[in-house]
Amino acid sequence: MRNRLFVALLLFSNLLSCASEDAGEATADKETIASEANVGKADWSFDPCTRNGWYGDGECDWFCPQKDTDCGPATLFSTPSGEHARYPVVLHHGFAGGHKWIFAWDGVKEALESDGNIVVQTEVPPFDAIEIRAEQLRKVVDDVLLRSGAAKVNIIAHSMGGLDARYLITTLGYGDRVASLTTISTPHYGTNAADLGLRLVPGVADPAVNALAELLGTSISDMGERADVRAALEDLSEAGSVDFNAQHPNDERVVYESWAGVSSVLGLTRYASDKELLSACDNVFIANPGTFDRVRAEFIALAPVIGAGKNGKWHDGLVAVKSSKWGRFRGCIPADHSEEVGQFSTLIPNPNTGFDHRTFYRTLVGELAAKGL
Repeated sequence: MRNRLFVALLLFSNLLSCASEDAGEATADKETIASEANVGKADWSFDPCTRNGWYGDGECDWFCPQKDTDCGPATLFSTPSGEHARYPVVLHHGFAGGHKWIFAWDGVKEALESDGNIVVQTEVPPFDAIEIRAEQLRKVVDDVLLRSGAAKVNIIAHSMGGLDARYLITTLGYGDRVASLTTISTPHYGTNAADLGLRLVPGVADPAVNALAELLGTSISDMGERADVRAALEDLSEAGSVDFNAQHPNDERVVYESWAGVSSVLGLTRYASDKELLSACDNVFIANPGTFDRVRAEFIALAPVIGAGKNGKWHDGLVAVKSSKWGRFRGCIPADHSEEVGQFSTLIPNPNTGFDHRTFYRTLVGELAAKGL
């Protein structure tokens, strides 16, 4: 009897405790929780927005753990000026890029051409060393200069493409023919994904790995018949970036700017107010309050690896924010590594974030035009 009475009292005590906690949780108002969320001190052991009926109440409660439908994403960039650049624009793809697949430019060329720009998309070996890729980039630049009669080009490069462009400018001596280089999530300080690949794949497997890369390469690019995956990974590694950066300083004749993408496996619903992230982005993170970007499935396994690298935890699924900084760093956008070039879905802008990659690139080129480039 005593045991039963003890259990009953214990259960009753727990119920009172829970009721007390619930009452305490419910008393917090929006202003208090928003203030706590803004400094990273909010208690997310429960969902105050569900408990208080704040989802869909007609107000954008950006601090809610889940997306509030009242925070419908607004377009992240104002309407572009529509001005065309003085010099032709070269869109240069990165590792595993080509004319299709998850790292191919989607509709960017056409969007820029609608503003009157001369635009060329490159195709270089998708799985090869910087030296090889840059040589092909050189041919593209020579061709567009010849056909357009222009003295220079503006290069917008995604991922590894930014390293190719730096090699072109410095080692191949094209500083007098490149007006600007804008890099989007280029691993200037390497990516831990490459270091992991080098550790996991033994040298004896290189022929098989290259054969698979060539098979994929020929399906996504007209330049995919040659592959040297190990050479590419060495160039992309955190260790390899040290020598590369020492050998490829900036050319004072070229305008260097850079951007980084931010995404996560689950979607960081509160990252627009996260001070640590804002600091990583040099206090410029172009995102709608209460919105988030979820990294695509192909990057989920690599996401923890990238975050564990020397360049910090914030990344786009493949490249860390810290590694993306080169020249004048412009800030972060809510996109993973493939969405940065438009490979999200047929829904534009992204219904979760409001990010419209075409508007983003039109804005970038409009800014180049305003600088006389």
